[in-house]
Amino acid sequence: MKSTVGVFVALLFLELFTLVTMINISFCIGNPNVGCVDNERQALLKLKQDLSDPSNRLASWNIGDGDCCAWDGVVCNNFTGHVLQLNLGNPNPNYGTGSKLVGKINPSLFDLKHLIHLDLSDNDFQGIQIPSYLGSLKNLRYLNLSGAEFAGVIPHQLGNISNLQYLDLSKSYYELQVESISWLSGLSFLEHLDLSLWLTLLNPLMV
Repeated sequence: MKSTVGVFVALLFLELFTLVTMINISFCIGNPNVGCVDNERQALLKLKQDLSDPSNRLASWNIGDGDCCAWDGVVCNNFTGHVLQLNLGNPNPNYGTGSKLVGKINPSLFDLKHLIHLDLSDNDFQGIQIPSYLGSLKNLRYLNLSGAEFAGVIPHQLGNISNLQYLDLSKSYYELQVESISWLSGLSFLEHLDLSLWLTLLNPLMV
């Protein structure tokens, strides 16, 4: 009798172990049938509309392909379909203007509320100011705007991205300015900061 009970308990534990293992595997692999969230797909298409793309880096960003998670430079959550990363940094920064994205950043970027990684480095945003609404992307951990040709005052709203760990605003051809650096105090998790080259502190008394 004890032997029968022992076998039953062993089989029960084996089934439980198999079930837990299958659950863990499914979490690692994700659900391949989950596509991107529609309003985030629309946001990306609007973002593309305001950009000139001479080297067709955004060729995969088209209305015909409904799953924006399969688009170049886009990384999504496997389970929710939310866009987590935009990797739009220029892959050939020494190639001249040919591979740069040129234009402005459409405010639709604000709709990517789950974004944790944004790389726009080494493109050409033609001396526009860094958009203040980037400070509303509260989930960002990584923000790289180096060499992206922004100009003007760095918005203090960047200090609202409290989870930010990496911030690079270096290498701008135009002059970047800060009214105060006090906004940096809101970035308590920051591990990398680069503000080098063409940075002017407008009010040295407001540190």
